[in-house]
Amino acid sequence: MVLPRALGDYMIRILSIIVAVTMFLGTSPADARKVALIIGNSDYQLTSPLENPNGDAKLILASARQAGFEVTTLALDLGIGDFQKVLRNFRNSADGADVAMVYYAGHGIEGQGKNWLIPVDAELGSARDLPYEAIELDRVMETIAGAKMRIVVLDACRNNPFARTWKSSTRSVTNGLAGIDVDNFLVIYAAAPGQTATDGVGKNSPFATSLARRLPQPDLPVQLLGGTVRDDVLAATGGNQRPFVSASITGTPIYLVPRTQAKAEPPETASQARNLEAIEDLTWQGAIAANEVSAFSAYLSQFPSGKYAVAASRKISQSLGLSAAIVDADSAPAAGLTGKFILSNITIECIKLTGFLGRPDQLFLSFEGGDRFPQRGTKPFNIKKGESWTVEEKFAFEQPIGFRVMEHDQIGGHDVIGTVTLGTEAGTFSEMLTGDSSQYKITYTLAVTE
Repeated sequence: MVLPRALGDYMIRILSIIVAVTMFLGTSPADARKVALIIGNSDYQLTSPLENPNGDAKLILASARQAGFEVTTLALDLGIGDFQKVLRNFRNSADGADVAMVYYAGHGIEGQGKNWLIPVDAELGSARDLPYEAIELDRVMETIAGAKMRIVVLDACRNNPFARTWKSSTRSVTNGLAGIDVDNFLVIYAAAPGQTATDGVGKNSPFATSLARRLPQPDLPVQLLGGTVRDDVLAATGGNQRPFVSASITGTPIYLVPRTQAKAEPPETASQARNLEAIEDLTWQGAIAANEVSAFSAYLSQFPSGKYAVAASRKISQSLGLSAAIVDADSAPAAGLTGKFILSNITIECIKLTGFLGRPDQLFLSFEGGDRFPQRGTKPFNIKKGESWTVEEKFAFEQPIGFRVMEHDQIGGHDVIGTVTLGTEAGTFSEMLTGDSSQYKITYTLAVTE
């Protein structure tokens, strides 16, 4: 039987993917050959330098070594020639590797419908100079095309520092980077397409800090790496920076770091438990993405005693209008609320306000799980600089959660002022939230019942 050429090519491609995945899964994470190229560009010669990329690259280097990457190449402040040379040399290391990763921190911009990484000696008098003075992202991806698992991490979604000198007719470059859709690659961006990332206020960027913590984490499938980093950065930046993941890779869990297992547990049992837990994680992520009762019910049907079972039940109750997070303001914390955390005495003080034409902010609280106060359909609280909003209600939760202080946007969508994460210790706490160019002081009391 002779297959049509297009169908034959398709089947060959599918078979090659299956063989690659089988070869990877047949190698334990401890034995897999993992290689990483880590680039940090800080010292730009003809535009604004960046404070953190070199330090971020060194942090990721240490993290990659901890995660078992045997070839870790660190390259700092690369000009165009050195950039090309480093990529060409690393290609040899990546060919045949089980995992190949490229991490880049520095200026990165979108232009001419493509993404470009900017060497430190770039002049870029106009967008037409990009092919001659910058590194196209496709070239980076070609460098690791010979590996079985290919990861590109871009802590490079910063603003375009050259556009202000370009004539308007040549400004085909926007802030941030564009999303891409490439098969058999995991691409993690520090910020969503068209948005920018920051260096942060510490020694390292929020994105690099999270990646360094998550990369060597046991039990974490590669498929969930980007999502966990995203959650970390959202929390660290009060929702102002949202990392983005572009992935077209196998759904079979792949681990960079071997999973932990009890010494007395047979390897077969550990492997089965690992696969089951990974399936549970992926099922839960799918339910969260769908955000429908049927999806959460399907999770509970498959994992009735799973680690997300309580959260799934709460999601279903909230979707059906059965949520009871708000407690009567006069009820005592200990009155029938055993085992719960009681949040009360929330005071929100406006320190700085940059509302349009001096208009007040319209605030509401958004809790994990979907609850909000004031509830949907009621007016938010109007507040100006120097004013305070004291929330009279108490809120009860089965476990510590977080809540966001949100600003209502009448045009569409809502702005995040900041996120407050509750701990497990009782007491009165205070913190500053800075978001949407405003600044608020949040004070609250947390009671922990026996």
